[in-house]
Amino acid sequence: MAAKDPNPPGLNIQPVTRLRAHEEVARQLRDLVEAGTLSPGTQLPPERDLAQRFGVSRATMRQALSALQSAGLIESRVGKGTFTRLEEGATANVSRLAGALRGGVHDQLHLRRLLEPQIAREAASHSASSDLEHLRQCLARQEKCSDVEKFIEEDSTFHLAIAHATGNLLVVKMVEDIHELLRDSRERSLTADGGVARSLEGHRRITEAILGGDGDAAYDSMMAHLLDVERLNLETATRSNRSVTRAHDREPQGNEDPG
Repeated sequence: MAAKDPNPPGLNIQPVTRLRAHEEVARQLRDLVEAGTLSPGTQLPPERDLAQRFGVSRATMRQALSALQSAGLIESRVGKGTFTRLEEGATANVSRLAGALRGGVHDQLHLRRLLEPQIAREAASHSASSDLEHLRQCLARQEKCSDVEKFIEEDSTFHLAIAHATGNLLVVKMVEDIHELLRDSRERSLTADGGVARSLEGHRRITEAILGGDGDAAYDSMMAHLLDVERLNLETATRSNRSVTRAHDREPQGNEDPG
């Protein structure tokens, strides 16, 4: 009995091999939407299935989907799944999608440094008692996390809690979008040697400053935390590059005399 084709009719997905895999994933899905192969309102397969079809990690799949959602090409419906959308003006957002993807982790982390320290300052000055309690709970859950994947989810929740504490819903949405695009960078920093412990210590200092209503300390603690996240990303990237170089050095060279 022949194996069943995992791709529905017309949904021609090719495994991804490019280094910046999320760009290629987003490009393929964007092309399918714009060509009408995925018509408006079509429900996409679950994230896990899509990741398997593209041959990428779920983290990469999430980053591509987040970029497509920011560009207005797909939408997430709570409790239902992810659906395509191509409303008037949505195609104009494609260039913004490409720009966001090409910006790279460095530019996105730079954006966090421009925004999140000030957000922490505002949270320290304007947060309600309920916001402070939510922040305490987020930190407490992180302190109990033994699973890195769960810690990554709680990391995003923690930063969103700080955004909520400002009382500005636009700030909340902005931080939410930034963190979803940066999921790969969070994974790299938190899976680095000592990454979880260093992140947790940074979160403790930020929380202490916000709970104490000290805006300047909250700003400084958040900035120090984000700089540490960048260092962890750099350390992970450096180790990865060294591994690739060693593997390349071990490969037989094409111009060598086979003997």
